[in-house]
Amino acid sequence: MNYLRLFFILFFMSFKVSSQNINYSQFYSSPLNLNPAMTGLGEFGRLGIIYRNQWPNIGDGLHYVSSWVDYNFLKSNFSIGLNFSKENQNVSNLSTSNISPSLSYEINLNYSWVLKSGIQFSYSNSNFNSNNLVFFDQLGQDGIISSTNESLVLYDRRSYLGVSVGLLAYSKNMWIGGSLFNLNRPDISFLDENFKIDRLYSLHFGYNFEEIKLSPSVHYKQHSIFRQLDIGTYLNLNPISIGLWYRGIPIDSNNNLNSLIGSLSLNTSNFNIAYSYDYNLADISNITGGSHEISLIYNFHFFGKKLPPKNVRFLECPIPNF
Repeated sequence: MNYLRLFFILFFMSFKVSSQNINYSQFYSSPLNLNPAMTGLGEFGRLGIIYRNQWPNIGDGLHYVSSWVDYNFLKSNFSIGLNFSKENQNVSNLSTSNISPSLSYEINLNYSWVLKSGIQFSYSNSNFNSNNLVFFDQLGQDGIISSTNESLVLYDRRSYLGVSVGLLAYSKNMWIGGSLFNLNRPDISFLDENFKIDRLYSLHFGYNFEEIKLSPSVHYKQHSIFRQLDIGTYLNLNPISIGLWYRGIPIDSNNNLNSLIGSLSLNTSNFNIAYSYDYNLADISNITGGSHEISLIYNFHFFGKKLPPKNVRFLECPIPNF
């Protein structure tokens, strides 16, 4: 029964949660997938990659990978970014690729707070292989798979454009942001019908307690009836950071995907590398194998001359790993 329920979870998540809304546990390590306003939060430029293998014990698992680059033009207050994402979901024979340029602009509200706004445009291409689908009427008692009577017209490829926006405000120790993905609600149906994806809403905020080296944070997202809450903290023991998170809605009796997440990261002046593992707390944990995630961020700039310390030149965002 657990396998049957897990199959339906995987199948419907594939069609409902697609369209550049990849669900990373290290969401701050993939900022352009979280909030377009996070474009250009580094000192100058950043280059990053993140990979997630979800539920590896189920077939070949679900594979997600994103690579991104952004650059902060301090003098003009503008930042640009480009995000590439790819997801392969073998259970449903669905793969989706996204390319998403983004632009952000920041203003200093006062000496203590910065406000950034961002917009992102996405071109998505989804491929669906219907040849391997097996319907109930094909399963004979002798184990032989026959032809189906289902009348199903499927297209193997679907392309669509998406628009997303976001806001982010931060001070020396605090940040709060919100983003809205699928603003234009593109049609993502593989069938000969109109199916517009629902908008995804995200709210994220946190505080950096420098004295006790803790950075607690909350991330809430909602996509149609699917709701998710990530709440946890990072312990900053420079150059090492340890994270512990809970994912799920405790009061939601329909939540079968709640998890406990642990992470370990190493920070240097130019690199940040992190690994995290999701342990599923529901009764399907024994058959999923959890989820593994690894990320790498590299900071760079094009200026060869020696510059004043960055805390003198601009207000740094206190989000961990940035």
